[in-house]
Amino acid sequence: MVGFGAPRRTGRLPPFVLVALLAVIGLLAFNYWSVSARQAALHDELLGLQAQVQRTEVARSRLEKRNSELILQADTHRRQMEQKQGEYQGLGERLQARDIQAQRCELEKTKLQNNVSLQMADISRLKEQLAELRHEFLRQEDQLHEYKNNNTLLQKSLQEESQQCAQQLAERKREYEENLTKLKEELGKEPKKEEEEGGAVEKKIPPLASEVKLKVEDPSSNRLPYAQDGVKPDSDAGMPEIEDNRPAKEGLTIKDISV
Repeated sequence: MVGFGAPRRTGRLPPFVLVALLAVIGLLAFNYWSVSARQAALHDELLGLQAQVQRTEVARSRLEKRNSELILQADTHRRQMEQKQGEYQGLGERLQARDIQAQRCELEKTKLQNNVSLQMADISRLKEQLAELRHEFLRQEDQLHEYKNNNTLLQKSLQEESQQCAQQLAERKREYEENLTKLKEELGKEPKKEEEEGGAVEKKIPPLASEVKLKVEDPSSNRLPYAQDGVKPDSDAGMPEIEDNRPAKEGLTIKDISV
């Protein structure tokens, strides 16, 4: 049986050192998980912004197509109005011809009068159609101006939204790169610091063996809340680089407890 003054075998680690290692592993795993979640959220937001840009482009193309259709309709109505005006002039010439025929042929006077009444009805109908066509033409012109104004406003708003989206993407990308760089620097500095302090602590372990034994007889009182998570003692929690740094962390923990 080994007494309190005999040196202690250092092959087995004390339970509180394992608890501290588990706490460090859990903290690093939580940081890795938070960074991964942040990256996934930024990626989803980027996809949403790209989809929004595509929707705005589709809406703009639809408006341009509708604008071209309205322009074609206005040109069609204009040609129809010119055609109706030509028909009206032709009808006037025919009316004059009928009048000349009425003067020349008294026998056909009744027939010509009937024809004139019919032609007058046609003229009135054509006048009404002409008035409707003019009204429709004016309405189409108003709609064309309105669509042009709406198209101009929509293009301005699309440009502003595109600029805002580009700025937001640049800011999010810069924040992500800064956070990733800081995390890499912290993960790179921590193992170096622990390796430097681990060599000096290992020399002090044999004289302090009895004191450490007295302090770790009841490790349940020093248990941290992180010891209850689902990480196994031998697992690396998804970060293999932690296994190489265990000796330095063990020495650092024993030094802190001894002090």
